[in-house]
Amino acid sequence: MKNITQDMLETLIQKLQSGRQPVASQTKMSGEMGIPGAPINAPMDAMTLALMGKIESESPAEIAKLINALSLLSSDVGYGSGRFYDSSGSPEPEYWLAGIWAIASLNWPSGKDIARKWSEQSDRYTEGGFEKAWGSYNPAHTNGIGIGSLYKRAKELGWNQVDVQPQVNTANLAPPTQRFTLLGINDLAALPPTKHLVKGILPSSGLAAIYGPSGSGKTFLALDLIMAIACQSDWFGHKVKNAPVTYVGLEGKGGINNRIQAWCIKNPSLTPSNFKIILDNFDLMKASNVDELAKAIIAAQMYQGVIVIDTLNQASPAADENSSQDMGVIIKHLKLLQEMTGGLVLIIHHTGKNTSQGLRGHSSLKAALDANIEVVGADKRSWLLEKSKDGEDGKCFGFRLEVQNLGADSDGDPITSCTVERDHSAILSKPEPSGKVQKAALKTIKQALSSTPNKRMTVEAGVSEIAKTLTTIASNRRTNRARQLLGNLSADGHLSSELVNDEGWIWLA
Repeated sequence: MKNITQDMLETLIQKLQSGRQPVASQTKMSGEMGIPGAPINAPMDAMTLALMGKIESESPAEIAKLINALSLLSSDVGYGSGRFYDSSGSPEPEYWLAGIWAIASLNWPSGKDIARKWSEQSDRYTEGGFEKAWGSYNPAHTNGIGIGSLYKRAKELGWNQVDVQPQVNTANLAPPTQRFTLLGINDLAALPPTKHLVKGILPSSGLAAIYGPSGSGKTFLALDLIMAIACQSDWFGHKVKNAPVTYVGLEGKGGINNRIQAWCIKNPSLTPSNFKIILDNFDLMKASNVDELAKAIIAAQMYQGVIVIDTLNQASPAADENSSQDMGVIIKHLKLLQEMTGGLVLIIHHTGKNTSQGLRGHSSLKAALDANIEVVGADKRSWLLEKSKDGEDGKCFGFRLEVQNLGADSDGDPITSCTVERDHSAILSKPEPSGKVQKAALKTIKQALSSTPNKRMTVEAGVSEIAKTLTTIASNRRTNRARQLLGNLSADGHLSSELVNDEGWIWLA
């Protein structure tokens, strides 16, 4: 049986010598390979290289050799630039991408699975980041990396090729066409638990939001949170893991420096060494902007940390937040940024005109979040963990804003800003109602009461305010339903009431 014709081999050798990548071609072959004269369509680059001895063909022995060499190379190093050695021949300390590309250059069916299993040994591994790195390999690159560089680096780290066992069990390597993995109950139980940046509050990767109405203190709270992450300092009694923080400040740029200086005054013993700020304009609706931001963060070694976008509105000024199409683009690009950099993307967002409706904009945003913190109040502030992946939803903590004196301006007027101080009096506060409709009704009443001179209002006014929000109920039933909700809030102790001149009055308990 003939494996390859002489004409075919000579043609391929000429292409290799000319520096071009072999391409798929139709070559007529005869003999036992198939029907005489039948064309065979196949890319010959990797096969021809193997025939000429340029790369190793896939076999149990070669797979064992690669896996053994990888045991000397750490996948927990930095992303790198796709090289094991710099232009002077010195070893690059960060070479994860180079390892991925070197394995990809083999063009083995099992190569991707081997590269993935090696990469998964790092705590910073993300499936999205791996897929992007694997897909970025370019076999046509003029100075492309090969497996030889990987073996050379492994030898420098102590690898002895003689020790490689000639056989390896490849049963655990997924078939190249298998995209989905079926897990049993025991397999599921063996998966690692969700990792948190702030235990029970924020996961180490995914999408999260801090939102609230204007003047609620959400920006100060967000800054306090990310500074705790940058310094690995406990936050509201929760353990915190250290991670790089990149703050994209798009709203109130003039006050960012004052807020940071105020925080430093309050926390003189803490130094956020891995905290960076971006003040350049950024458009989340443009994929090119997302790509450039991700590359800048990776180049600065700030990946696999936290990226804060303050605010979502300023990052997507031309978008219609209520449009499912525009919000779909926003969510897609947020996820792209997260996958390219790893870690957590945290957005700062507003509530709508009706604060009881929660996050402003299309409901798909909330559904896409892994964690969501709501900030409420003006005179008495608090934050509520509305949603957290594998966390305890419903946690509520009070805080107040403490004024810090930063000095004086050129006119001699004082310069001040605020920092967050935990308000323990919130421990004695009545817990929020658990029902979604009841919670929305209470928020509506709180908002209405905040604008009254003495923080009191008539029962009928309260009924009217709640009825306005019940848009999913038939209009002829809204008043009765609103009166029922108001009565429940009073019965549960959230509202106090009294009768004055035959007119009912309510206020917060």
